[in-house]
Formats: sequence, structure tokens, C-alpha cells
Amino acid sequence: MYLTNFQRSLKLLGCLCSNPWRLVPYFKYSLTQKTPLELGLPWWSQSAIEELEKHLDHNHRVFEWGSGGSSIFLAKRCKDLTTIEHDPKWFEQVEKILKQQEATNSRLHLREINLESEEAFLGSSYAIALQSTYDVIIIDGEDHFGPESNWSARESCFDLAEKWVGKTGGLIIVDDSWRYPALREKTKAQKMVVHESIGPCRKGVTQTDFHYY
Repeated sequence: MYLTNFQRSLKLLGCLCSNPWRLVPYFKYSLTQKTPLELGLPWWSQSAIEELEKHLDHNHRVFEWGSGGSSIFLAKRCKDLTTIEHDPKWFEQVEKILKQQEATNSRLHLREINLESEEAFLGSSYAIALQSTYDVIIIDGEDHFGPESNWSARESCFDLAEKWVGKTGGLIIVDDSWRYPALREKTKAQKMVVHESIGPCRKGVTQTDFHYY
């Protein structure tokens, strides 16, 4: 979040004081030298991870933009997983672990991304990879985001996701959601929940939004 270090510290202190049971996972996962990929955990808020673990079952079809620890976590908990990644080196690292885990229900695809403009992005193989209905769609990949940017790849992905998410019981997850307040206004979801808390491999507090359809 765009906060000073002092503001981040206050936010963290407030989170841990109001949720003292998070002290153990904070010291176990947030201060570790391991990466989310090594831990096999999404790089989201801890409360979002806990909620998704309760929500998922082995009949769910899941699609995610952006691979990593989330791919390892999801493959163990759903019927099938389709993941889209744009970075070749990162793709190889994630693919290696998925193979070690024998995650035969997971399909990891390397796709080209174009962030020169919103139109170019929407025409890229990365964006158009979503062509089927899924129970859960996760938006946690590369973005074109910043104070001077007038568009966001993740916001474009959200528009695409709303066309393909299951209309009854579907779920769209947006990580780093504090960056995208407009999505909270435009969502067509029946319910939207902001999960703000500590998370694995991060010293501060973050937000992950769940949009329920």
C-alpha cells in the first residue's frame, strides 16, 4: 500500500493486536526466508487463503492469471487448474515443482503478454487464454499499474473474468486489491468481501478481494 514505513508499522500492529491468533502464522510464514513458491502458499492475505481453503472442493474448476505458490496450493484442492504465466524463467520454476508434486490436474501455460496499451493487452494470448467457464477465477498476474497509468491489466482481466465465471456460486479473487478500488464499485457480484490481514512472506498487511456470484 502507498504508506510510509511508520504507517505500515501502525497498520501491522493494529492487525496483530485485534487478531492475536495471527501472531503464530506471522512469525512462522511472514518472517521466513522462504518464498511463497517454496511454502506452497498463495502470496495473498492470510485470511483470504483460509477462506479459499474452506470454499474449495474437488469438483471446482479453477483458472488463474499468474503462477506461483498459489498454483501448488490450488492443485491440491480442486478438480482441475489452468494457470497462465508470461515469464519464461518463473514458468520453469513453477512447472518443476508442479511436476515434483505430480499435479496431473494442473495445466500451466506460457503465454505472451503485451502491455503497450489496453487494446494490445486484450489482444494478447495472455488475455484471451480465458475461453471457458470456471468456478473460481484468480487475478494475480502481471499488471500495467502505477500513479501515471490510465489503465490496468488486472482490471481488464476482471472484465473478462466476469464473462466466464460461474453465474451460480462462482468466485473471482483479486489480489493486491487495494490498488483497484474501481473494481469494488463496478463488480456485478452478489457479495464482495475484502480480506485484509498479514500474509505469507510479507512483513506488512495486504488486501485480497473475493467477489461472489
